Amino acid sequence: MVERILIQRLGSLGDFIVALPCFHLIRRACPGAKIVLMTNYPVSGKAAPAMDVLGGSGLCDESIAYPVGLRDPQALLALRRKIKAYSFDLGVELNSDREWWQGLSDHLFLRACGISRLVGTHLGCPDRTFRYCSAPVVEQECSRLVRRIQAIGSINVGDRSAWDLRLSASERETAVALLREQSMTEGFITASVGTKVFAKDWGSENWAKLADLVSKAHHQLGLVLVGAPDESAVSEAVRQAWVGPSINLCGRSSPRISAAVVERAALFVGHDSGPMHFAAAVGTPVVAIFSWHNPPGQWHPGCISWKNIKVFYPSLPDGIWKRDLQMRRSSTEGILLINPQEVARACSTMLNRSAN
Repeated sequence: MVERILIQRLGSLGDFIVALPCFHLIRRACPGAKIVLMTNYPVSGKAAPAMDVLGGSGLCDESIAYPVGLRDPQALLALRRKIKAYSFDLGVELNSDREWWQGLSDHLFLRACGISRLVGTHLGCPDRTFRYCSAPVVEQECSRLVRRIQAIGSINVGDRSAWDLRLSASERETAVALLREQSMTEGFITASVGTKVFAKDWGSENWAKLADLVSKAHHQLGLVLVGAPDESAVSEAVRQAWVGPSINLCGRSSPRISAAVVERAALFVGHDSGPMHFAAAVGTPVVAIFSWHNPPGQWHPGCISWKNIKVFYPSLPDGIWKRDLQMRRSSTEGILLINPQEVARACSTMLNRSAN
């Protein structure tokens, strides 16, 4: 009987949302187990800790800090002692695609922590690290993670319940109160225009043009901008281009409250980002704008078969993706190939479909 499980997963907000099917699978397979997540705290100043996604969901009970790049022998020994004290029955590696030597290092460390049964390890079965890709769409990260832990069981990533954030009634009530406080009581769309990766930045001019086009075509709708505190200024510039009611909530709510806000929206539009993944998870129609930063399809929001998601991915030179592709002339070269008029038409299509 499995009573204590350690899950290793590093990353930021989006990394944990795409791993939701795995957390649901593990909880379903071991309903009474204590689940502890070992993760970074956090990956950057802008990224939310994992527990800001999973906290209160019942999918994870607590977390252990794992400093990225930890090399100090004494600190590693202290972390080993802490993990060993739990007497974990099972270790689950939910790591991003890694080099073979990184997988070996993870495996050996968890073994040294006294965990005899490991699932999802890259040892002996590494995934291909994407440096070159001629396929139009690569395996989604959510599907790759589920495939890695199939020894635990199976789950359909196309099933909406596999993405349930388990938002509480209190979280939803807080979101409603926040919107009411800002006088946003009618229908609205949500947008997230900031990014912590410069290569993913579509640019304020494009966002302002999109805001102008969509608001004039759907003047009955308001705009709610969500994101991190340091995305408030760029979001405010876009808000000024919206014709109609608009509010800027960047930095004014926790990630889960933001998800509850997005859940109430008629549409979400944004960069490849954490809020984009939140929108897909809560079932809000999504229009997403991608760059060449990652291969096509790898970080597609939700399940690639869902019909209420439209992804704009820039055309690839010669149909081939390479790891250094975005650096050919400038890091934003790819994403700037996407024009606001195309995105505005997709937004209208999604809004009209939802209204019917």
